[in-house]
Amino acid sequence: MYQQLRQQLISAIRDTVSNIRYSKRILVVRQSDHQSTYNNYFLYWVSQNVPEARPLFELHDLPCEINDWERYGLFLPWLQDPLKERFPHIYQYAKPIAEKCQQYNIPVVNPIDNLSNSIKSLAAEKIGSIEGIRTAKTIPITDIETFKQTLGGLSTPFFIREDWVHGCKIFFIQNLDDLNNVPLEKFIAPIAVEFLDVKNEDGLYRKYRYFAMGDEGIPGPLMISKSWEVRDNDDRVINESIIAEEIAYFSGEDPNHHLLQQARKALGFDFMAFDYSYDTDGKLIVWEPNPFPVIWGSHDGEPEKKYQLPSIDRIYTALLKYYLQRANISINVPH
Repeated sequence: MYQQLRQQLISAIRDTVSNIRYSKRILVVRQSDHQSTYNNYFLYWVSQNVPEARPLFELHDLPCEINDWERYGLFLPWLQDPLKERFPHIYQYAKPIAEKCQQYNIPVVNPIDNLSNSIKSLAAEKIGSIEGIRTAKTIPITDIETFKQTLGGLSTPFFIREDWVHGCKIFFIQNLDDLNNVPLEKFIAPIAVEFLDVKNEDGLYRKYRYFAMGDEGIPGPLMISKSWEVRDNDDRVINESIIAEEIAYFSGEDPNHHLLQQARKALGFDFMAFDYSYDTDGKLIVWEPNPFPVIWGSHDGEPEKKYQLPSIDRIYTALLKYYLQRANISINVPH
């Protein structure tokens, strides 16, 4: 009990000192009905590494009431994408806040209306317009029977997934009979996506992740899998040589930085992540954008992944610096 009271007192004193020293705050809103703990580990990292910056982040769950708009130097809508389409009730809560920010000239990282650009079929078109980037042909399935007859101009193989949802189940269509096993009527917004072969000469599939914080780009994790659907599951391959390859990637500069920055600007995002691979001819293929990217949390329970800690530090450091710069708050961030 004593330790808890002592910690609360220290925190209150720190907040009071911060209130005197820094006149601006960073307004953060989240949605309590979906990923309400998003970026908690980032905030924990800030408290451990740059403790004077932690009180600047003022968190609210939507709906919320804001009275003193003069106190904010930045607005962070940590909300799921695409917001307007998936969570219209949350969009209605967030829209007046965004309008107030515009009225008071408060910068916004990832304006809420731009989150619609993460819709995969729309994003593929925008990203694919950048010379030097290839995207998979993506067909929205608006009429199931018509699609089954025409396939939207696609040929097998292709796969079917959700247009609006990240991390959803994907159905691989090798032949037309496979369509009978796809519950299309249960999808929110189904799309058919051209299958592009990105198998490497070693028989493995690679998926790179690039984080953009404004004009700065930071390489993130590299996943290597035995499966074409590259995810962190039993098909993921991790050994000494692959760990060395991943470390080399996230420790350096991304070779596709300039192209990916063009794609970011085409989408209208400020902070985001791209997943990409290379086709068999070595051409860059961008799979999808994510303006709501999940960055790892603690690896205390996964000691085999502690080699990724320098990558976490690099990304979080760049992200904090970006937030502070946009808020026009001057704090020395180490690293």
